[in-house]
Amino acid sequence: MDIYSRQVVLDLETLSTRSNAAIVSIGAVAIENLEIVDEFYINVDAKTCKEAGLHIDPLTVEWWAQQDKEARQALTVDPVPLDEALDKFVTFFKEGKIWGLGANFDVVIMETAMTLSGWNANRDARDKFPWKFWDIFCLRTLMNVLDKRLPKANNHNALDDAKAEAEILIEILKT
Repeated sequence: MDIYSRQVVLDLETLSTRSNAAIVSIGAVAIENLEIVDEFYINVDAKTCKEAGLHIDPLTVEWWAQQDKEARQALTVDPVPLDEALDKFVTFFKEGKIWGLGANFDVVIMETAMTLSGWNANRDARDKFPWKFWDIFCLRTLMNVLDKRLPKANNHNALDDAKAEAEILIEILKT
């Protein structure tokens, strides 16, 4: 892997922990030449996620109700329909490697949302997603192997969490 090429760290806030979770916010950070070069944040209208067939778990909704008021309120600022959020994220992503904090969470949920929403219905099977399957990486696995920890506690803001994850990724890639 060319560590100097574009790497995008993705973090989602969701209303479920399933692979078909409804997304309420998308945060991402782009890294090039081992530096953060761009950021992305958007809130998603949960109703449009539900309409697309994404899962809302009452236990996760209850969990969110117990979280910090600031974190909950941040999710209500200017939410957009799922399709619009996916389009804007793909425009931001452009190309490169994609990292999630967990092999079975962020990227899997994005791919499921793209599929269930019909976002990729008219695309060639080879271009079903904006990344290739071999360009998906798990930051949690890398951190565990190298005994690294995130520099701050998760505050349930997708952009803040993506920034923290990007910073640890840069630290790891520099070594």
